Amino acid sequence: MSNTPDNNRLKAGQPTLLNIEIIVDEDVTCVVNKQRLRDGCTAASSLRDFDQGEIGIRVTTDASIHQINREYLGHDYPTDVISFPYAASQPHIEGELVVSVDTASERAGDLGWSFEHELLLYVVHGTLHLTGMDDLQPEDRRAMRSAERDVMLQLGVGDIDQYAADGVASAKPSDQPSDQPSDQRSSSKLISEDNLSPENPQAPEDLA
Repeated sequence: MSNTPDNNRLKAGQPTLLNIEIIVDEDVTCVVNKQRLRDGCTAASSLRDFDQGEIGIRVTTDASIHQINREYLGHDYPTDVISFPYAASQPHIEGELVVSVDTASERAGDLGWSFEHELLLYVVHGTLHLTGMDDLQPEDRRAMRSAERDVMLQLGVGDIDQYAADGVASAKPSDQPSDQPSDQRSSSKLISEDNLSPENPQAPEDLA
């Protein structure tokens, strides 16, 4: 794999002014579908009415994301996705994501669904954070899961309800909130995205 930035823009049916740059680290040995990740980032941004700006996605290993997590957030462990939001004022957005292929591969194996879908979910989740969504409070978390579901279904991932981060009940729209976990992901660590607050980068906000 090459760590040369990929500056091709997503062609999603209509022109977009959102430039998505994807870098795959040289020590990543698995196949990464850059176009699929670009589609996910664009779809998540579009859902939140962002279609201009720059988003960088670095695809890396647990070792590298562990180092980033420790340096920027003070967390001494690897994680799935870290977001660095820089600016978000519709329709313009600026930010960066770091995602781990090792964590995606391990969790996909545990859950019994595809590595590609797990990694795609990390990009969708992280992009939604860049747009200003949060998941600390129950209501915000339900909104996040609903947005993830909408994007993943748009991308053709029909089994997202089965493998949603907090389970089927929280992913599907419902008049009554539910706290019932998914049988698939309940025994696995949920998405633990860490978010670096742009307002105070020396004291980042942990969204795990």
